[in-house]
Amino acid sequence: MEIEPGYTFVPLAQKNYIGIKDKRTQDFLSKWGIKGNFVIQHFSFNETFQQYHKYHLSEVFFKDSTVAKELLTKQGNRWVKQGITAATLEIKPIPCSVLNMSFFNKLNDPENGIVHRSGIIGKRYDMEVENFLISDNLRGMLLDEECSEYNLYMKDEREEFIFNIFQMLVLGGILCQYEDLLDPYLDVTKAIYKDLIRVQKGKDGDLSISTIVLQVVARDNKGQAYFPCDPCHKQNMGFLLVDSITHEVTTFLHQFGEYCLLE
Repeated sequence: MEIEPGYTFVPLAQKNYIGIKDKRTQDFLSKWGIKGNFVIQHFSFNETFQQYHKYHLSEVFFKDSTVAKELLTKQGNRWVKQGITAATLEIKPIPCSVLNMSFFNKLNDPENGIVHRSGIIGKRYDMEVENFLISDNLRGMLLDEECSEYNLYMKDEREEFIFNIFQMLVLGGILCQYEDLLDPYLDVTKAIYKDLIRVQKGKDGDLSISTIVLQVVARDNKGQAYFPCDPCHKQNMGFLLVDSITHEVTTFLHQFGEYCLLE
């Protein structure tokens, strides 16, 4: 019987993400009310890791005192280090297999009703779903299960990590100025996704993604969720990204709300 590794974690400095830090990306994040509402952190580990260790590593990570002292969580409108170790965890593997932006070609095809031939996103009568205002077909595709556009992407496609990023950007924050064109959403999605995942080439020359992505809800000993807070809200999401090549763990946490300050 194999003994699972006893993982230890070391905090790493913030990475200089080229795509995310790009001025154009930052300007769009501000416009959509997203800037300041997600935080990315990095940790390293030296122990053996195989894909089937992912649940064990996640459990140990969120219960580790060193991680707890460094992990930023939202308190009011600030990102703070609360020093919470998890009492319970919900862990869901997230598919991460999309290698290029052709995944979104269905949105660019005017026959599918999301955009007009001019590239402008099609408008529709206003309605509210899950407290989000739907005023165009793109948001209808994301949220309105009754509209025909919703069926453009199947359940397994919607679970893809890149789709989660895209949806986060399109739905935006509290003060969100929506786009009339689709391209800015796709450009920023690509920038964030490319910064966060690792693509490797196999012996046969085929490309694949080596990053393992897990969606996590961590709760304290009172049953209160803190990673993320209020996980029932569609825009509150926490991910753990494991790079088995560099032995690094990256946390990606987004909290819906007003602009968050970093203490």
